Amino acid sequence: MFLRRLALLALPAALAVTGCSSLKTISVSPAAGNVSVAVGQTAQFRAFGASQMGSGTPTTAEITNSVHWTTVNPSVATIDANGLATAVAPGKTIVTAISDGLTASSDITVAASGSGSGSGSGAPYITITPATATESFLGETTQFIATGSLTGGVSQSLTSQVQWASSNTQVATITSGGLATAVGSGTTTITAQSGGTIATATMTVTLTGTSSNSSLNLIPGSATASFVGETTQFIALGNLGSGTTTQDLTSNVTWTSSDVSVASIDKNGLVTAVGAVTGQGTTTITATGTSTSGSLVTATATLSLNSTAGTVILPSLATYMTGAGTGTITGCVLTGGATTCSQNVINCGTGTNPSCTANFPLNSVVTLFATPNGHFGGWSSNCVTVAGPPANPLACTIQLNNNKTVGAIFNP
Repeated sequence: MFLRRLALLALPAALAVTGCSSLKTISVSPAAGNVSVAVGQTAQFRAFGASQMGSGTPTTAEITNSVHWTTVNPSVATIDANGLATAVAPGKTIVTAISDGLTASSDITVAASGSGSGSGSGAPYITITPATATESFLGETTQFIATGSLTGGVSQSLTSQVQWASSNTQVATITSGGLATAVGSGTTTITAQSGGTIATATMTVTLTGTSSNSSLNLIPGSATASFVGETTQFIALGNLGSGTTTQDLTSNVTWTSSDVSVASIDKNGLVTAVGAVTGQGTTTITATGTSTSGSLVTATATLSLNSTAGTVILPSLATYMTGAGTGTITGCVLTGGATTCSQNVINCGTGTNPSCTANFPLNSVVTLFATPNGHFGGWSSNCVTVAGPPANPLACTIQLNNNKTVGAIFNP
């Protein structure tokens, strides 16, 4: 009896030490600029939340059905409690998820029924880009993109809505987001499927890479936050395989913050200034990856918080050119249905300006265009490839609901 009473008395203390997990950040998928539908069609949005217990590592889980969904203009599109948006009339509106005082946004563009760039034939269709891919070393990745329509209407991005599969997982594996990784020599068929609608691509792995040096770098190398709640996107670039080609590894590494009372970081490298104690301080951001040989590869950056009152009004877009190749990046906010920039607000020249930054009004959607002199390795995962068909891997869009960072990989 004495031991039982002692255990009961100790229980509250144990609970106090354990604590409870609290929601730190939320995000919405698909990202802004990624959803275009016709009147009467639907689009599924999903919400993800990063939670943290004490000083432990943040964990991310889907919270689609527990957030409050709204649209700025319900006359353009409505959204239900499960994140399913329904197109009502032509136009564009912001979609927002709200939970515990935290918000995250995306958008949806609605075209008149039967209009747009899709086939509009009424038959569902899927297109995979690229149609073929060749890898030269273990661990090399290719991002496959699915576009089309599951209802036979206008084309939209389907990458996160289809089921991805590799016919030979001894050659390559593929994630639910379409990222394929080479694991052995041979050829495999990559399949994107939704119900009875199927599209295929081919991936061939020929091990010709000679370098065994893994590398990992973070951009930016340092950053400063000026108010609590400000976000900074860190991007991991390098190679964890046996080749020399630079790749976006942001979603392939583990992210940690050395002082979560200063800033927390989610699994996608998005840092949120916390300032829980003084509103000031510095934390070390660490990305850790595992090479194909099994060794750990790490890279670090710093984030300093000097909190002042206010919110970001003119968020900045920092664009970085990385990799061993060369090329140029231009960018602007497209208006009036334009598909190219008439005036380049962002203009990164070959070898002379490896990074460039510009400010845009809050919630602007910026389109970036890459012109490689060799092979373009792709954009960082937070910049959404412009859909087609066909998709344009040299262009991407990003919505500035806060300060953002984008990396562009140029290989020889």
